[in-house]
Amino acid sequence: MFVYLPTSGNWLLRTRNGKREASWRMWLLIFLLPAGFLCATGYLVFQSLYLDAAATRTTGEVVRIYERQDWTPWDGDTMTYSPVFRYQFSDGSMTEASTGLSSPNWNFPVGSTHEILFFPARKGDVKLDNFETLWAAPLIIAIIALLALIPSAVAALFLLRWLKGGRGEATAGA
Repeated sequence: MFVYLPTSGNWLLRTRNGKREASWRMWLLIFLLPAGFLCATGYLVFQSLYLDAAATRTTGEVVRIYERQDWTPWDGDTMTYSPVFRYQFSDGSMTEASTGLSSPNWNFPVGSTHEILFFPARKGDVKLDNFETLWAAPLIIAIIALLALIPSAVAALFLLRWLKGGRGEATAGA
């Protein structure tokens, strides 16, 4: 395998004087996808930890539910629900806000109360204080990162084997 651009110096793999070489660009390409997903996982974990630590907890009462038809690969056609909560804001006023998200699991009865999180600086933004809202996305992205690491590790092993084969050929011909 030979990928070499002699005019610009950009190359991925090359054989020079019987020795096989792999550019740092090749290693970057191999591990780019899992590294990107791991970075996204770190960002989402930080965001959830920050929300858990800095947000104000309160009880919100469901005043209405928005429902819409949706489609998922697991369930096919399904209904998703987005509750609107009434809660006491930090300045003492009663306000209403939605989570901005929807889920098939959030078909709460109107009048029911649930733990919610909100930032005192943002009046119309609330989050449900549950696993699905805080930790489901980081967990899913982390699983995707680990699954993407498998083909990357296999590619790295093939690359290391290819590089080692070049050293053996160079010493055998000398």
